[in-house]
Amino acid sequence: MKKFVPGGILVAALCTSVSVTAQSAPAASSAPPRAHAHPSFFTSNQSRADISAHTQKMFGELDLNRDGFVTQDELATRQAQFDEKMAKSAPKRAARLFGRLDSNHDGQITLAEIEVAHSAHVAASGENKKPSRRHPTSSLLRLGDANKDGILTRAEFDSAVASGKLKPRHSKMRGSQLARLFDSADANHDARLSLDEARQATLQRFDAADANRDGVLTPDERRQASRTERAKRRAS
Repeated sequence: MKKFVPGGILVAALCTSVSVTAQSAPAASSAPPRAHAHPSFFTSNQSRADISAHTQKMFGELDLNRDGFVTQDELATRQAQFDEKMAKSAPKRAARLFGRLDSNHDGQITLAEIEVAHSAHVAASGENKKPSRRHPTSSLLRLGDANKDGILTRAEFDSAVASGKLKPRHSKMRGSQLARLFDSADANHDARLSLDEARQATLQRFDAADANRDGVLTPDERRQASRTERAKRRAS
């Protein structure tokens, strides 16, 4: 995994690759959606063995001083490194995002193009959802369409990105969420995370999401587990 997710070892984000926002769906096309060239956490099945092996690999990347433990300081350092890298690549990622959504390459994005792109993304990812004007992709127009004419021009898009209204996001842990996940995985509460603790936490999470107990986690099972967790957080 070439792109690094700070805090990824901490339960939820362990196997998550860096991803663009919901807005970055594939461009519209008359051809059927193609399978992803590079299977990822979001589009492929993963076995229990996959999770365990990936935990060990990511732990090695997080354990900066190679003492066999990951600390909050090490996570913070990795987070800062990752944020710096992503900030530098933001203009290129923004340009790619615009190019994917501007399906007819006329220098502007319409809601129709956004919804078609989202539909293609849903089909490619296997999600059983219908395109909706309330989907987060429509926030591109809400936030970026300065003159509110229903069209997002490249100038409006660039201005919205420069001002921070639109952000080609990436998966990352931060703030209280990172601290909470660290604390939940730190079984003996010594403020250090060992490989055994990290592996145990991620496998427990895997087993909880593996609805049919077949030892394989599908994208659908991951999505359902995420929905369940969000519902629990809202209820608490």
